[in-house]
Amino acid sequence: MTIGLQLLVFLILMMIGFYRTSGDAGVSVSSQRIRDTPMEDLQVWRSYSYSREEDDALRIALIARNTVQTRRIATDLAQQGYDIHHTTDIDAMFETVQTRPVDWDFIIFDLDLFDDLDACVDELMAFRLDCADIPVLLLSQSVKQDELSDHRRAIGDATLRKPVFRSRLLAGIDAMKSNFKAGESV
Repeated sequence: MTIGLQLLVFLILMMIGFYRTSGDAGVSVSSQRIRDTPMEDLQVWRSYSYSREEDDALRIALIARNTVQTRRIATDLAQQGYDIHHTTDIDAMFETVQTRPVDWDFIIFDLDLFDDLDACVDELMAFRLDCADIPVLLLSQSVKQDELSDHRRAIGDATLRKPVFRSRLLAGIDAMKSNFKAGESV
C-alpha cells in the first residue's frame, strides 16, 4: 500500500511538472529574448529610499549605468535621507524631471553613460536650459581628479572622478549646491 501511494504521488508530481512546462511555452520564448538582450540595452529604473517619518526627503535623479558603484551611490544617499530614482534611460529621466521640476532637488549624471561625449554635452546643455533651477552633479571616470568648482557650469555644477565613495560624494554634493547658489546670484 505504501509503495502504491508513493507511486501515485510521483505520478501526480510528474503530471504537474508536465502541465507547467507545456503551459509556459510562451513565457520561455520571451525569457529567451531577455537572455539574448545585452545588459547595456535593458533600461533600468530603480528607487532607493529609507522610510522615515519625514515626507519631504530630497528627491534625486541618478542617471548612470547599472553598476555596483552606482547602486552603492544610491544606497549611500538613501541612508543619508535622500529619495533616489536611478535609471539608465536618459530621455525618460530628463522628460520626467522637466515635466515637474519642482519635485526634484538635483540630478547626478554619469558622463560615461554616453559613448559620444559631444552628444552627452548637448543633452546636458539642453536640459540646463529647460531646467535652470536644478543643480547637476557630474560623474566621470575620464577626468583626472574631482572638480569641485563651477568649471563645467554649462553642463554641471561639480564633477567627481569615479569611483566615488561616500565622503567624496557628500563633499561633491555640498560643492554642487554652493556652486549652484553662487551661479544663481550672478
